[in-house]
Amino acid sequence: MPGFLSSFFELASSHQWLVTANFILSALLALWIVRYRNLYHAARQQQANTDEMIDNLSEGIYRSAPDGRQMKANAALVRLNGYDSEAEMLAGVRDIAREWYVQPQRRAEFTELLETQGRVVDFVSEIYRHKTRERIWVTESARLVRDKATGRALYYEGSVREITETMKRLKLEEKFSKLMREVPGALFQCTVTPGEPGIVEYLSPGFERLSGIPASAQIVNWRAFLDRVPDADRALYSRYFGYTGEAPLPFDLEHRYTCPLGHEKWIRVSATPEIKGRSVVWHGYMSDVTLRKNNQLAAERLAYFDTLTGLPNRRAFLDRMAEAVERCRKTDGRGALLFIDLDNFKSLNDTQGHDVGDKYLKQVAQRLGAAIGEAGTVARIGGDEFVIVIEAIGGDSEAAAAHAVSVGHGITAAMRRNFEIDAIRHHASASIGIVVFDGLSATPEEILKHADLAMYEAKSAGRDGLSLYNPASTDREAERYRLLADLRDTLMRGGDELELHYQPQIGRDGKVTAAEALIRWNHPRRGTIFPDSLIPLAEQFGLIGEISNFVLAEAVKRLAQWSADPRLQRLGLAVNLSVKCFQNDDMPPFLATLLAQHRVDGSRLTIEVTEHAMARDQEQIAGRLDRLKQLGVRLSLDDFGTGYSSLTYLKRLPFDEVKIDGSFVADIETAENDRVLVKTILAMAQTLGLNAVAEHVETPAQEAFLREHGCECFQGWLYSKALPARAFDTFVRALTPMPREAAEAASA
Repeated sequence: MPGFLSSFFELASSHQWLVTANFILSALLALWIVRYRNLYHAARQQQANTDEMIDNLSEGIYRSAPDGRQMKANAALVRLNGYDSEAEMLAGVRDIAREWYVQPQRRAEFTELLETQGRVVDFVSEIYRHKTRERIWVTESARLVRDKATGRALYYEGSVREITETMKRLKLEEKFSKLMREVPGALFQCTVTPGEPGIVEYLSPGFERLSGIPASAQIVNWRAFLDRVPDADRALYSRYFGYTGEAPLPFDLEHRYTCPLGHEKWIRVSATPEIKGRSVVWHGYMSDVTLRKNNQLAAERLAYFDTLTGLPNRRAFLDRMAEAVERCRKTDGRGALLFIDLDNFKSLNDTQGHDVGDKYLKQVAQRLGAAIGEAGTVARIGGDEFVIVIEAIGGDSEAAAAHAVSVGHGITAAMRRNFEIDAIRHHASASIGIVVFDGLSATPEEILKHADLAMYEAKSAGRDGLSLYNPASTDREAERYRLLADLRDTLMRGGDELELHYQPQIGRDGKVTAAEALIRWNHPRRGTIFPDSLIPLAEQFGLIGEISNFVLAEAVKRLAQWSADPRLQRLGLAVNLSVKCFQNDDMPPFLATLLAQHRVDGSRLTIEVTEHAMARDQEQIAGRLDRLKQLGVRLSLDDFGTGYSSLTYLKRLPFDEVKIDGSFVADIETAENDRVLVKTILAMAQTLGLNAVAEHVETPAQEAFLREHGCECFQGWLYSKALPARAFDTFVRALTPMPREAAEAASA
């Protein structure tokens, strides 16, 4: 042993051994470095392959810090959030809860699951595509990674997949399912193939409610429904469903159906075909139309005769008229239509009651039938409107017209005889329009319209007569008569299409002091008709009295309604009446009755009279105005300055105000003559102690000029157009504070 140790130490101390050992160690170190370098590169390559694989996944992959800060995201997640690069996305996302989730609390729910369970699977949320803010749906899965030594949460990582289209489909399916449950009828789909039993592919839940047969039973036995359809109606199905190879057509049919409990229904079935090879797929809908069908059948039983008089009604008349026109066409003959309207029927109905009116109509029907015998057909087409069709009255139009006029005279003579209705003796008359037709020139509807026009010509000529339709009448005149007929109808119904609009009149303090009532006719066909068209028509055909009574009644009623509102109760109201109203002795007492009935102070009502009206009959109109003043009503001279006797009127008549014509106001900014005239009128009004109202004020400059020269009241589009009643009330309340007394009463 000593010898060995001695040899060892000798070798170790030798320089050769040290060189050899150093070489061996260097070689071993080089081998170790090469090995670990290869391992490092292999790991890097593996990591790159893994990153590439993650980047190419269709799902978004991410890693996030516990505080929600994004640490890493693959390309799919970057694209899902609308970004172009990972760096851009990581820099842009700051608060996931607020910026990403549509419902921010979903972030808290997500983190709570992670913390309590360590993972989340298929967490569905609606989010924003972060950059574009587009709302999308995603499903998210993630796991929480903790430090193995301390248990501290390091980060969480997971995947995100967009499911927007899936959610849309699920929502649509949900809506469709709900719709199918709630739709009153039933949707169906069935396939018909020649030589094979039909196959029911789909039935909505409403089928069982409709038929009483469960949908499953019908699908198993496709004839379960058809077996309860009566044989005669079942043949309809055979005609439509019997596919013979020719292109089938959509169908819509109604048939009877006997329910399992025995009661009968009417069912409507509509279907559209889709050809698929040898088969036809029918897509359709069925519904219960029992109520409508029963009503229709009942209506058809009553459709052709008037229940009061037993005469054919309008529908039956048009059918028979069409037959008469066709016979004239075939034989080159002539016929005539007589349109009969009873004069003053409304007065009888209103004064004696509807029972008496109905009995009168029955007697009229009998008298008309007796007047023409077997020569024609009598029908009742409206309340007090009758028509008579007579045929085979020659091939010459002039001879036919003479014959029809002769029949018409016979009818007017028959109608003039007194009617004995219970204890009432009624003196009646009728206005008749006559049209001769040949079967070629007009349809039944057009012939009826022509007769209607001719009848109104007879009425406008004084009633109790007849008029032969003139084909040369212009379209304008025809429209006037149609409009006149409509006006008569609405007046007979109490003016249900008429209403008053109210244009505010503003005082110098900017508050609404009064309004002018302006009539509007809400025509169902022509829309709103204004006074410049309505009043001349009413005056020409003797309806202006009824129009004026309507305006006065509505105006007084409106004043009474304003009296109940503290902010409206001091308002005045002006109405402009036609000159013909002042020729009627009944107007002052009619107004007196209205004021008393509604307990309205007459001083709140202003009657406007135009200078042109005064030119008609000054003495008569002066008397009417004095009677109105006795009621306390205020009087205004309208359109002041357009006539030639204004000073005379102001001197002789009891006017309270003058209304400056709007044509002068419109030009005061540009025309010196108008400025001088307006200043003169205002000075005259001040001298005579009259209130002055300027109408058609449209600009602040006009108002400033009028104020400067003493005008007390202004009216025009600068402040407001004429408004419906409710809108006017709202307009006034907005400008009028609550009176102190009313406010104190309300607070108490």
